[in-house]
Amino acid sequence: MGEGKFDGEPHPKLCIVADLFPEDLNLVMPKGTTISDLGDVEGKRVDIAQAGSVTQVAVLQMLDAWGVNRDNMDEAELSNSQSAERLADGQIDAYFYVASWPVAAMVQLASTKGMSLHSLTEEDLAKINEVIPAYIPSKIPGGVYEGVDSDVLTPAVSAMLVVSADLSDELVYGLTKALWNANTRKLLDNGHAKGKKITPDTAFDGGAALGVPLDAGAEKFYKEAGLLK
Repeated sequence: MGEGKFDGEPHPKLCIVADLFPEDLNLVMPKGTTISDLGDVEGKRVDIAQAGSVTQVAVLQMLDAWGVNRDNMDEAELSNSQSAERLADGQIDAYFYVASWPVAAMVQLASTKGMSLHSLTEEDLAKINEVIPAYIPSKIPGGVYEGVDSDVLTPAVSAMLVVSADLSDELVYGLTKALWNANTRKLLDNGHAKGKKITPDTAFDGGAALGVPLDAGAEKFYKEAGLLK
């Protein structure tokens, strides 16, 4: 839609085939550290992700809802691996990173220096959803990372399979049918941990709030499969 940070850069031919899996927002802090809400990072040394990344755009929007911005925190703009290293060395107090669990750099951090993840309240998640409707409530199960034994509630952005509206309906119909094929199911279940999260039941979870249309070829398949009326 070319709004906000992306003013003047719309992508009118974008169409959705399926919501795939949630990419969770991680607020990583040193082992034993807890905060009450995002406002507590004010005045801290915080990595807000790399410049130009969608993560940084979203994080700054979220923090603004709690009155935190570049003026009242000491921000850094680092990659995930750099962030983990600097947190371990005590050079930063916290960092944000959006990714699907388990994240390799975080697995290493948790098993060496240790870490904690901030779990938001349902009220906080609703507040974030008002600011960024595309983010959905998600959960990082306890035990994914060593020392993080309880479930972590967090907002997530949906990873999606998208196509150009210029593609033929027949081709996208075939792509959608292949995605939900039994053989594909086996590959997903035996691949990355998030593969099991890719299911027809959640195929429309993140798309509704975006205002991006479902591709006509995908819609045809979902209707034939009884997943859409």
